[in-house]
Amino acid sequence: MTLQQYISELSDPDASIDHPGLLQLSGLSNTEVLEVMSVWSGISTQRRCEILEWLIELADDNLELDFTAVYRACLRDMDDDVRANAARGVSDCDDRTIIRPLIELVLKDKSADVRAEAAISLGKFAEFAQEGKVLRRDGEKIRNALLEVIGRSGESMESRRRAIEAVASFNSPQVENIIREAYYDGDLKLKQSAVFAMGRSSDSRWLPIVIQDTRNQEPSIRFEAANACGYLGDAVTVPHLIAILEDDDAQVQLAAVKSLGLIGGSLAKRALIQCLTIGDETIEEAATAALGSIEFDEDPLGFTFEP
Repeated sequence: MTLQQYISELSDPDASIDHPGLLQLSGLSNTEVLEVMSVWSGISTQRRCEILEWLIELADDNLELDFTAVYRACLRDMDDDVRANAARGVSDCDDRTIIRPLIELVLKDKSADVRAEAAISLGKFAEFAQEGKVLRRDGEKIRNALLEVIGRSGESMESRRRAIEAVASFNSPQVENIIREAYYDGDLKLKQSAVFAMGRSSDSRWLPIVIQDTRNQEPSIRFEAANACGYLGDAVTVPHLIAILEDDDAQVQLAAVKSLGLIGGSLAKRALIQCLTIGDETIEEAATAALGSIEFDEDPLGFTFEP
């Protein structure tokens, strides 16, 4: 089936979506995107959302697929949910041309969901800015936009907390104060975002709080703390991660396993090897991946780990 034929099929409300056919929307040229968009507005809102959800899922399963051109075009869609899906879709995009439209969304879109998704996607470019992978002026625009959202009166909680998570890469006294205020605000979701931001900041000064929160009574906080340990990458957190490998919450366990793989070292490796024998398939798979990551980091040319 040609791209033109597939586009016609997508626009037919009576035809089911041919999911393998969606692969044709990967790596589209500008001309091909215009061809798709010429019929896009005629597709029902629900169907447009479903198409984008499938594209995101396909891209998660296959890193070689690139639907960025479709996502970028859909950032201007009339429907809030479609724009939100498109903003989520570009979260793995590393093309700096997407920065400007994301900033426009995070500052001006009428939908709080869209602003929140745009802030999440800007988080990756904030990291790039700190690593010198985008132009300095782009980094400044990202930082200023996120700070404006955080300080704006009447901003939604979801948009604000996602902006706090994203701006954390710009480690500065101002950002440190924002994270600290969010942590002690009293709102659970804000606290989750603050702990996430502590990890993303790569600032070891947050280690005492992060370590303490691996024992927090709230599973969502323990989960964020476990992840933050991995981002901070300090071996001092390894014993605390090992202690929550038997956490009552499965997501906390998985976060601990992943972080042990990021930190590495002999103690982390021994703990992960023990995870291979506990009889939990999900944990064992995660531990195998984490051990593989450690082995690769230690000897990328001689990587041979087998469970």
